[in-house]
Amino acid sequence: MRTNLLGLLAVYLGVSILLTGCWNSRELNDLAIVSGMGIDKLDGEEGYLVTFQIINPTSSAPSTGAASNQPPVMVISSTDRTIFGALRKASRRMTRQLFFAHTQLVIVGEPLARSGVNNLFDIFERSHELRLNSAVLIAKNSDAASVLKLLTALESQPSTGLVKKTQNTSRVWGENRRIGVFEVINGITGEGDFTINGIQIVGSAEEGKKKSSLEQTEAPAGSIMSGLGVFKNGKLIYWLNGPESKGTQWLLDKLEETNVNINSSDSEEDISVNIFYSKTTVKIDLREGNPVFHIHIREEGSINEAGSFVDLSKEKELEKLKKQLAEQTASEVKQALKAAQERKADIFNFGNELKRTHPELWETVKKNWDSVFAEGELDLQVDAYIRSTGMRLKPYIPAEQKE
Repeated sequence: MRTNLLGLLAVYLGVSILLTGCWNSRELNDLAIVSGMGIDKLDGEEGYLVTFQIINPTSSAPSTGAASNQPPVMVISSTDRTIFGALRKASRRMTRQLFFAHTQLVIVGEPLARSGVNNLFDIFERSHELRLNSAVLIAKNSDAASVLKLLTALESQPSTGLVKKTQNTSRVWGENRRIGVFEVINGITGEGDFTINGIQIVGSAEEGKKKSSLEQTEAPAGSIMSGLGVFKNGKLIYWLNGPESKGTQWLLDKLEETNVNINSSDSEEDISVNIFYSKTTVKIDLREGNPVFHIHIREEGSINEAGSFVDLSKEKELEKLKKQLAEQTASEVKQALKAAQERKADIFNFGNELKRTHPELWETVKKNWDSVFAEGELDLQVDAYIRSTGMRLKPYIPAEQKE
């Protein structure tokens, strides 16, 4: 009997440990939810200017009176020798504790990016509060604080709008892709270099901070995705734009969808092809000590617009367009590789691929891979297919009626 009582007592004690409640709970009305962070370089001294975009609960809740006219977010900044110190020092300006579980975005000012970002993301791996999947952007020709202060049309939370903008343009245009903190850390610690998306302010940054800027059909300020920043040894050294940026996505096999304009017999770039599928395979080997980049791209698209008369019912015409599509893709890939080789920046993970597939060859070139990469030879094959011409094979205006 005594043994049974002791057993029951042990069970009760064990269960009681699991029912201790939320010992470290925090009430929602004691928290300030941070939706975005900006990190900038201090002028003339060591340390960081860290900016926090905080959701304004008063403007989000149903209310009347003056509170309903408040902006959807508030922005505060703090300086310190470390990012964590700035995070804690911000408490001097806040009535609530900063809460980072919903932080979707981290923006780095261009001056800081050019001086180096290798040490910025250590806190993200150590802290249980910060998220490794937060998107990362570089404030092109600006500081991060200015970008975070801009209000965004259509989206009540500006940080959410910037993340959605990155995802949207990645999905349909193809010059950018969503890059998170974890991917940046992998780029810093990997064998090659890496890229980060750029975001640029257009219009008046001062006007863009005001809520009145959203009360117009054409906002006086906004932001636009602008190229890919090339990082070598953790420092921003170059901006890839246009074909170079899109060619980079092709080489990284990160292109989801894009548009390619090709020539007709009458005009230049007046036939629009929507690429809805793309697959890139990469193989690296060494030939007499120099790397050879074997790249194979398979892409499929549909013709969405034809500005000139093209008889798409004829296989001969389709073959011409397929060839031009492949040539245009190859041109953009070559531009991207040339830009990277001129700066000895392996942003395509070719070094990591060689290390993975031929570790013995990698040992012979790893000490001077930057120079070896710059001398590499491209072996490129593009297979392009046109799967659809839409609901019309011939333009509705016959060739003889065009002037």
